[in-house]
Amino acid sequence: MSLKRKYQEGYLNFGFTFQENNGYPLLQCVLCMKTLSNTSMKPYQLKQHLTTVHPEPSKNDRAFFKLKETGIQRVKLDSSGAFHQQAKLIVHASYAIALLVAKNKKLHTIGETLIKPCILECARIVLNKDAISKLEQISMSNDSIKSRIVDMSNNINIR
Repeated sequence: MSLKRKYQEGYLNFGFTFQENNGYPLLQCVLCMKTLSNTSMKPYQLKQHLTTVHPEPSKNDRAFFKLKETGIQRVKLDSSGAFHQQAKLIVHASYAIALLVAKNKKLHTIGETLIKPCILECARIVLNKDAISKLEQISMSNDSIKSRIVDMSNNINIR
């Protein structure tokens, strides 16, 4: 029988929280959301992950990691699906912008060079900070616009 380690609160100093899976704790990095097995529940391995994968955030204190952990818990506990709904709306907005870019036959880079800065500036003037942070999540990069246009054209071809 193998030894099952238990999660210790001190692991948060290395940026790790835990989630249960079939009664066993799995470590989860609060920065990259990667889960590690029970055998990785050793301070040396946790510190190694933090310093190699996240060199800059590794200099932060426990309060920073606690804040990240709270965000993860909020997402996990959101049984209403509000987080999923919000992400779905952000992707929908990205598709709507890609459609407008395609209809107007503009360069795909116009999304990140003109449209997004205009939207954010208007939001700063008219809306609150929460709305601004939601609008900042809308992906309008060249690659995103291109892939959205390709997705929409493939969808049309299938129909």
